[in-house]
Formats: sequence, structure tokens, C-alpha cells
Amino acid sequence: MDKRGNLFLGAIFAGFFFLIGIMLIPLAQDGVTEARTNIGCSNVTSLSDGGKVVCLTVLDLGVPIFIIAVLTFVGGFIGSKL
Repeated sequence: MDKRGNLFLGAIFAGFFFLIGIMLIPLAQDGVTEARTNIGCSNVTSLSDGGKVVCLTVLDLGVPIFIIAVLTFVGGFIGSKL
């Protein structure tokens, strides 16, 4: 397969992985919402310092980090086919 075919095939696979990643975001959001409720992130005054760190880093940044990871994977997949 020539370079053009590899790029097309890479774009097809990248689009597939991108769609799968986007479809998984609601599942991650549900888990984050449930975890925030169970830990009690809405009442910051009653949380310890460790609890605040968990609420801010793990839970609040979970979905954006997942989106960035999906986009990085898709970009790397396309870039490897060039």
C-alpha cells in the first residue's frame, strides 16, 4: 500500500477510535458524578486536605484528561501513518 493509502487507512481507524472515545465520555461523567457525591466534594469545609486533592485532581480533571488522551491517541495514530 502506498503512502496515500496508509494515510486514508490511518484516518479511518483514527475516526473509529475517536468515535469510541467520545461514546465513552458519558460513562466517565456518570462515574465522576457518583464519586463526587459519595466523597462529598460539594461540602469543601468538611473535607480533609487529601480529600480536597482527590476532588480537584482526580475527579474534576478526569473527563478532560480522558478527552486529551483520546485526541492524543488519534493524532498519534494518524501521525504514525504519514
